[in-house]
Amino acid sequence: MKKITFAFIFFAGLHAWALSDIEISGEVDATAEVYTLPTADQGNSAFRIPTLLLDINVPLKDGNQLVVNFEGAETSTNEEASRFEVQTREAYFDLVSIFDGMYALRGGLLPQPWQEAEYEDWSYRFLGETAWVITEKWKYLSYSDVGLSFMGELPSEWGEAALTLVNGEGRDAKEVGPHKEAALFFRLMKWNPWTISLNYVRGNYDQYGDDVGLKERAQALITYRGETNWWAGVEVLYAKDPADAVRALKMAEEVDVLDLTGQAVEALGGSAFVTIGTGEKSELMLRYDYLNAVTSESGKDLSTGILAWAYAISDDFRVAAETDYTVYGDRYFAFGGREKAKFELAAQVLF
Repeated sequence: MKKITFAFIFFAGLHAWALSDIEISGEVDATAEVYTLPTADQGNSAFRIPTLLLDINVPLKDGNQLVVNFEGAETSTNEEASRFEVQTREAYFDLVSIFDGMYALRGGLLPQPWQEAEYEDWSYRFLGETAWVITEKWKYLSYSDVGLSFMGELPSEWGEAALTLVNGEGRDAKEVGPHKEAALFFRLMKWNPWTISLNYVRGNYDQYGDDVGLKERAQALITYRGETNWWAGVEVLYAKDPADAVRALKMAEEVDVLDLTGQAVEALGGSAFVTIGTGEKSELMLRYDYLNAVTSESGKDLSTGILAWAYAISDDFRVAAETDYTVYGDRYFAFGGREKAKFELAAQVLF
């Protein structure tokens, strides 16, 4: 994001600190969409603001920093939030001055390391929820949570890693139980232009008991960046949750798991994508997502194809045309399967 720099004096109590180079940046995404299949949704259309972000980065002494991110998007993962209600998305410190080398201790309301790393490269979130990375789209990982993270570079230029301990229920839930959620993340960049990312998450839903309360995620992502302006990748995902948690948190696009109440369910999913430069300022994106939301039962799967063409009007203004098509298995919902498709025009403004 493009940065706007301010210099001012911040007063606290009887003390005053000069805080210079405070960086404020943000993003506004807008879409116009229409559903096209001959179903009950056909002809439905809407103008939407899927993303509205404001980032504040405060450099502190000795290289430390404070980061606060506010979100005021049209819809929120917190269903109690009003439309366009501003909420805190991130609020954390990075403490680096106590370490030798490239290491940091991060504390507060933290972004999930896996998704934070993915969105450093995946630039199509502005198309809306359909184009979000799969762990966020299907709600298998919350974008942020309260806790601590230790991160740093791996030796011999292997890449980077992060060990994170958070409450485990996401930013909108109050977690006061005995169990917490731990995650171990690696991004290996030794074999450039190949990149391999690995993530393992383990936690527990206290309200569902120790027998079926286990929360588990295992993820892998392999990408390749070509020399001729193209980029491709494949991601795989394994998830295990109590069926009651899948229903309560509306995971996997609200797959029907009512008959599995009191049991644990496993899911397998993945995503494959390619972006191809079609000109100095334009790019074509193709992506396919697949999810088997309940591996023990048939007809509980979905697949989505996405095709988009994006054009950069300037460094901070991009537009796109997108179409997507989703097919749900014949037992995915209580009323059976369905299909949906839409066409949209989207714009992304960075400041």
